[in-house]
Amino acid sequence: MKRISITLVSIVAMTGALSSLALGQAKQTPPAAGSGAGSAKAAGSAAGSAAQAAPTAPPKPPTELKDMMKQMGTRSNCTGIAMGGADMKTEMKFKSTTTRKADVDGWWIHESMTGTMGQGKTMVKFKMESYMTWDAKISKWRTVGLMNDGAASVGTADFANGKWEGTADTYGGMMGNGKFRDHGDMSDPKAGMKMWGEASMDGGKTWGKVYELTCKK
Repeated sequence: MKRISITLVSIVAMTGALSSLALGQAKQTPPAAGSGAGSAKAAGSAAGSAAQAAPTAPPKPPTELKDMMKQMGTRSNCTGIAMGGADMKTEMKFKSTTTRKADVDGWWIHESMTGTMGQGKTMVKFKMESYMTWDAKISKWRTVGLMNDGAASVGTADFANGKWEGTADTYGGMMGNGKFRDHGDMSDPKAGMKMWGEASMDGGKTWGKVYELTCKK
């Protein structure tokens, strides 16, 4: 009985709505001659205006990139040690120069690093091109790096109060596939930027230091 009652109420409501619609249409004044063409013209004009207004300006790069560039500077020279040798455990002198610029329409900070590890005949030359940008959706920096030994890295990083903490997955190159962690301290401009990195080749079970540097503008 309840189902029948609900159905009846629905039909009555629908009938009332249709009746009101019919009465409303009957009371409307017939359009004047030529108004249809005018309405069509107005509709076409509105559609044209909407089409012209459709394109929107591209989003602007996050302000975090300008702030980071200002703090890091466009150039820095680094000195310290890196782990080398056949076992990758021998400390060797390391020197590098890094230049930075805003790239890809200001959406990425592009770093170009050239460096040397060791001396004389055993000296190894390094080159690295890396990019970083701010991802507001996850409140982290995204990083991508390519090296002249075929290695690549993709990761994310946090930066607060002058401290940098980054993690990345590495692929190829001399070290092979693994994980990498970068640590940086830029809280004291006079002391320069202190940096050191460590790598894991067993999925993060054990970590070994790869480099330790001090960089100044």
